[in-house]
Amino acid sequence: MHIVERGLVLSLGIGLLLITPSRTAQAQASSDTASRVVLAGVTLFDGTGHQARSNQSVVIQGERIAAIFPTGSQPLPAGARIYNLTGRYLIPGLIDTHVHIATDPSGEDSRVRTERRLRLALLGGVTAVRDMAGDVRALASLQRDALLGEIPSPDIYYAALFAGPRFFADPRTHDASRGLSPGQVPWMRAITDTTDIHQAVAEARGTGATAIKLYAELSGALARKITAEAHAQGLELWAHAALRPALPIDVVEAGVDAVSHANLVALAMDSTRRATALHAPANAPLDIDDAGLDTLFAAMIRRHTIFEPTLLVFADRAPVLRLAGAIANEAHRRGVTLIAGTDTLGGADADSHALPNLHRELELLVTLAGLSPAEALESATRDAAVVLGAQSLRGTIEVGKLADLVVLRSDPLRDIRNTRSVHMVMKRGRVWRPAGR
Repeated sequence: MHIVERGLVLSLGIGLLLITPSRTAQAQASSDTASRVVLAGVTLFDGTGHQARSNQSVVIQGERIAAIFPTGSQPLPAGARIYNLTGRYLIPGLIDTHVHIATDPSGEDSRVRTERRLRLALLGGVTAVRDMAGDVRALASLQRDALLGEIPSPDIYYAALFAGPRFFADPRTHDASRGLSPGQVPWMRAITDTTDIHQAVAEARGTGATAIKLYAELSGALARKITAEAHAQGLELWAHAALRPALPIDVVEAGVDAVSHANLVALAMDSTRRATALHAPANAPLDIDDAGLDTLFAAMIRRHTIFEPTLLVFADRAPVLRLAGAIANEAHRRGVTLIAGTDTLGGADADSHALPNLHRELELLVTLAGLSPAEALESATRDAAVVLGAQSLRGTIEVGKLADLVVLRSDPLRDIRNTRSVHMVMKRGRVWRPAGR
């Protein structure tokens, strides 16, 4: 029997498989294994674009949402475990669309450290992540264990990376291919004009990857060939917003599904205007009225290209953050879909109560990119699920979808910083209650 989710594939033998949380999981969070659970009395933000609804009850059967109705409008199912959540707020499970959890599995990203970070992410409300290139030998193992509930972790979607040969001098590619030759493994592939693209994509698909990620040192022509082949083989195509020599407009016109990093989108601007903006006084308005950005944003809207600005990664570089925020703001104003990704999952090793970095990215999307709190939530739920190709399973609170849910003590629509007030998390129908929060 095969259980198949886009990017998550597990083969099971015939028979009964009993899954229980590990000792580590039990030590970090209480787990509810009742077959039916009711979250009663909540104010519900379902992520579908509708207004929040007060005093709702959500019934979960196994992994799925079975019913949603106003509390008291119909009987609750007999024998269900009922959580009275009057005064609490329910949102879809959050998705961090840019993490790296297995770049160096033999060092910084050791299994122990990575499991700790994933556990803290889950307890902080993150129920899925998009890993943007690492060692898939480690990623596939983590993905499997997260899916089965053998480790407390968000579900994991990951990419295989394609780039030009010169990129593979980067020591990170050596860490992610240890024991083999970087650039010559299915998940870290050097691409040239003579590469058999069909075969390279097929081998990448065989790693269990959800997508191909285009990183650097690629032309627009190669980007188009890889994108077409990835889509033909049922994979998503994620890319840096510039691949140099390919510029942002080349990447978007190649037909990729999503682009990352606002600082790379800035390469669409006239170089003089970009330099002026980067060196402008902190209290001076930025001039990003630029024909190159006009053309790029129009192409992104026409092609439905999703934009992941990763504002947090520039937090310690004020001029770059300011320009990145302005670019994200203008993209949002034009109607480009933005998603929330951090480029660093977060979770301090020494702090058992650390929150994932996604909460800070959501705040930056509101304060710098101009999203409303509701739009920011959608960037980390509904729209984030689209980039994973998983919108039929997650991203909104609807009957039939996975029960990936976060209960908050305070209203995130009043203040996006209230996403930090995590009271309880549900992932695939299992309840996790963070200790000490």
